[in-house]
Amino acid sequence: MEKQEFTITIYTENAVGMIGRISNIFSRRKINIESLNTSPSEVEGIHRFTILITESEDVVRKLCRQIRKTGGSA
Repeated sequence: MEKQEFTITIYTENAVGMIGRISNIFSRRKINIESLNTSPSEVEGIHRFTILITESEDVVRKLCRQIRKTGGSA
């Protein structure tokens, strides 16, 4: 499958260590994060992580399923 650019947005509670947990998911799969932006969302206590990666669609689907299992919403 051909690699292409994907933007993944994750909404999660603002908690200590959340960036580490999210980056671990990418690291274990040897996926390079091209860009990472975090900011508060429109909902109080919820933060938005916007991540840019270059991967195949199949890998991104599996990655998003894994993120959902760990408690994020991708």
